[in-house]
Amino acid sequence: MSLRICIAALVGLATGLSAAPAGAVVGGEKITPEAVPWFAQVGNCGGTLVTPDRLLTAAHCVGGMSPSQVGKTVVGGQLRTITHVALHPGYHRRNGENYLDDVAIVALDQPVAGVAPVTLGESGAPARIVGLGRPFAPGTGHSEAEMYNGGGLKQATLRQLSDRECATAFAHNRPGTGERFNAARMRCAADVDGREPLSSGCFGDSGGPLVVGLDSAPVQVGVVSWGGDKCGADHSPSVFADAGRYRDFILDPDPVWAPTRSVSVRVTGTRSLKCSAAGREPGTTLTYTWKRRSHRGGMQVIGTGRTHRPTSSGRFFCFVTASNAGGELLAGVDEVLR
Repeated sequence: MSLRICIAALVGLATGLSAAPAGAVVGGEKITPEAVPWFAQVGNCGGTLVTPDRLLTAAHCVGGMSPSQVGKTVVGGQLRTITHVALHPGYHRRNGENYLDDVAIVALDQPVAGVAPVTLGESGAPARIVGLGRPFAPGTGHSEAEMYNGGGLKQATLRQLSDRECATAFAHNRPGTGERFNAARMRCAADVDGREPLSSGCFGDSGGPLVVGLDSAPVQVGVVSWGGDKCGADHSPSVFADAGRYRDFILDPDPVWAPTRSVSVRVTGTRSLKCSAAGREPGTTLTYTWKRRSHRGGMQVIGTGRTHRPTSSGRFFCFVTASNAGGELLAGVDEVLR
């Protein structure tokens, strides 16, 4: 018996990716959207306008998602639809549960008028983190309602650390999601003086900017990527993808956009199961992964390829992923009870 599955609900199960620790700014000050018109919300993350019709965000915010799953956004008070997503070509490289090259771009259906995009650059000066999300660090005595209620749009000034300081900070204080600091790709920043109240990025700030300079001409030096499990309460820095390093990818006039099209998936057979997919998007590669639910309720990979021969009875899932140089998409799923 075949049952079609809601693809959007299974994106995380197929990709195995989860958003790294990085929501609203802890210890920051409230600002209005008009003060940072180049800032946008991308799904559950932040983003910045880098060209009139393109936003920069973190790869872990949009990886494995279709444009429709990311949804719409508002930039400078103007509603826009996200039409394409592209991850850095190195998206296959992992950093714990995150991407090693944690940057992505999304295309908008229309240019944003009257808003100057941010400039990408390099600077070691004190910088501002801007974001939405958790206003308090975990374990600081605040209720769940306070933690998830957010504090609106906020910003905080952070001190940028040297590569040596970043590496030292995470030599023993390693986040539960397994990330490691990579000086060639990342930079980090922490509270200016290290005294209470501490400022830091937190859950929900991912994809947002670390910027230097005036509001009217900000230079973006980083993209919020990950951080310690306690959002700076343990004095761990916030870590950012180095925006300057990825400038060529971010501003590429003709990037490879990730797949957007679903496929029709069907599982047939009894003793040997066969997974078939129709409607492949040109220029994409399809991969087949067989899974079943584990005793703990999650999904367990039990095989790859178009065929699978079960050794027991149960409910089996065939996940079909479409990929190219711009990313991957859970393009279709089918299920069979054997």
